[in-house]
Amino acid sequence: MHEEQSMNTEFDPLVQWHQDEKAWWNMYGDYMTYQWKLTPSLHEQIRMPLEKEYVNYLLKPGGRLLDLGCGSGWLSFHFAERGMSVLGIDVALEQINSANELKQARQSDNVSFECADFIAWDSSPYEAGFDCVFVSAFLHHLPEVELEQTVLKIAALVKPGGRVFLYEPLTSEKPRSLPVKVIDRLCSLALLILLDKIPKWFGLVSERHMAELARGYKMTSPHERPVDVALLRKFCGNAFEISEIKGWHLHSLGFAMQVTALRDNARKYYEPLGRFWYGLDRRLLRHFGWESFSLPGRFILCSVKLTKK
Repeated sequence: MHEEQSMNTEFDPLVQWHQDEKAWWNMYGDYMTYQWKLTPSLHEQIRMPLEKEYVNYLLKPGGRLLDLGCGSGWLSFHFAERGMSVLGIDVALEQINSANELKQARQSDNVSFECADFIAWDSSPYEAGFDCVFVSAFLHHLPEVELEQTVLKIAALVKPGGRVFLYEPLTSEKPRSLPVKVIDRLCSLALLILLDKIPKWFGLVSERHMAELARGYKMTSPHERPVDVALLRKFCGNAFEISEIKGWHLHSLGFAMQVTALRDNARKYYEPLGRFWYGLDRRLLRHFGWESFSLPGRFILCSVKLTKK
């Protein structure tokens, strides 16, 4: 009987899902973090407004913050260095090791990191113990059946009136209008030429990126996909008030991440274009709304502001 249960566990698709994600992050997490962080110039162009938004929303000097899916911990220090006590959780040991190295380098004593699968993590010592939770690009790596569990577990960890900031790729079933389709097609064509054709024609791709591709790297982990906004609203409904859902990055973040794959001598010519793509994103998202650009499997990065009821 025990052997049969063991076999069932071994071939459980949810177990396999988490094993796949964990293995991918342990193998490629350092390079994905390098691309995700962008260059200093592109970070300033693409992410500074978002950074101000989540810091202003979550910052509570003297309070406690949970950084869920903290990766290498670089975002945790936005809050730890402003007087908050921070706990970072991530499933990938390589990422947590990097976070602890960063902690040691910065000599921060008000931030700590744990390697754990959030669903299986014993969070009972922290119940209603956090003023804020920051969730950056974590939920979309989860199986859909675990999304509600995760939202409820987050709710159990937040004090009444506490705040949660999500930054996740969202998807919607809103139909696309003809103008949106035309604009989208033109943008996709321009990005294809800039980021695929020209680098191939002129040999602009960095040796490091070529080496990562040769060992199987892709810019997405095995099971990640955008979060259905209708499901998110449903699962948050009983525990949280949703004060805002806001689109941030349509084309610009993908552009910026792919620029990090170029050689240094090419990157300096591409980096100034980040401001154009981010400005275009802001105008398109403000005029049409992020849902108008949604397609199955498309990553439109949005923020969601939640308040614990």
